[in-house]
Amino acid sequence: MLRFIVCCVLVSVPLIAFAQPAPPDEKPKFVWEPFAYLRLQYIAVQNDPNVAFVGRDDGFELQNARIGARASLQDRVRVVVAIDGAVDERAQNTPQGKLRVGLRDAYADGVIGGDLFVRGGYFQTWVDPQALVADTTREFIDKPLESRGMRSTEGWYTPGLPPGRSLGAALRLEPLLENQLGFELAIQNGADEFSSNNDNDNPALSVAGIFRLVDDGFIVAAARYNPRTVGELPFRQDETDLQGSLGAQVQAGPVSIGVGAIVVRTTFESTNGPAQIAYGGHAQLLVQIPASLPIAVGYRFAILDPSSLIVTDRVMEHTLGAVMGLPALHMRVQLQLVHVMEQPARELSNSRIQAAAEVSL
Repeated sequence: MLRFIVCCVLVSVPLIAFAQPAPPDEKPKFVWEPFAYLRLQYIAVQNDPNVAFVGRDDGFELQNARIGARASLQDRVRVVVAIDGAVDERAQNTPQGKLRVGLRDAYADGVIGGDLFVRGGYFQTWVDPQALVADTTREFIDKPLESRGMRSTEGWYTPGLPPGRSLGAALRLEPLLENQLGFELAIQNGADEFSSNNDNDNPALSVAGIFRLVDDGFIVAAARYNPRTVGELPFRQDETDLQGSLGAQVQAGPVSIGVGAIVVRTTFESTNGPAQIAYGGHAQLLVQIPASLPIAVGYRFAILDPSSLIVTDRVMEHTLGAVMGLPALHMRVQLQLVHVMEQPARELSNSRIQAAAEVSL
């Protein structure tokens, strides 16, 4: 009997050890996460009686059909790649537009330490304050006038003032918590957003500083220097843009306040013509309405003057908007009324109404 008991004990020891819980798994070295969102709007623009390309294409439009992925390797390297199938391709002052697929983000961040990292690839800098406002959190259906410009079907074609995305590299300290400071130093190609390479031998340089506020609020100031080249051979011309911008987003209880301003001074070295000043800005106010679903209503004023050399090209917009979230469905619905005002010599009948729905996954 004693021998039997000893044998049972000896056999049970490794079994008990085997039954102990295994140590927790180590954190994966490589993790990735897909993301996607879709924004569809219906837009109706007044038909101007004198200009054939304004207001005669009311209907549904895709603002975004974005899909992409974020990945990280041991929290030392982060990669973001995204494409959009709703890039609007059209010539100036024409109602005929075509949808195409375009690259929107393709960059990698190498973490130096803490929130300091080096970014390289195809990305957008903080020179445009709206780069800090995600499409899926923007209170109004479209970006402010100074950032997006005026599309030809909505009025006289006018490009926005910020440079958009570009290929390059940046040193960035990105504050993630409130009451933190950050900065960005960037060197990029000075060509337009969809160019595959630079337009000359000179890069564009930008610097920005940011102060993070509560509830994703921020104050940002930036400057950019871009010696660029335009036109086709043999008529290539050198021009230099010196750009400054300022933006802020502040949340005070149920009230959200946003402002932004951009100024661009362009000199024309090839022609020795007079310097051109372009400016634009906006101010907006939204108020949360107590309800079972998140609802906000607001007003935005925006102005854009694309050239001091043309005295009749200024445009202003008065926008009334509302947004309602449907968190259970990862959706938002938006509505806005826009009254557009051009200078007297270029007046149009082009006020518009827009309704949009967004799904974010």
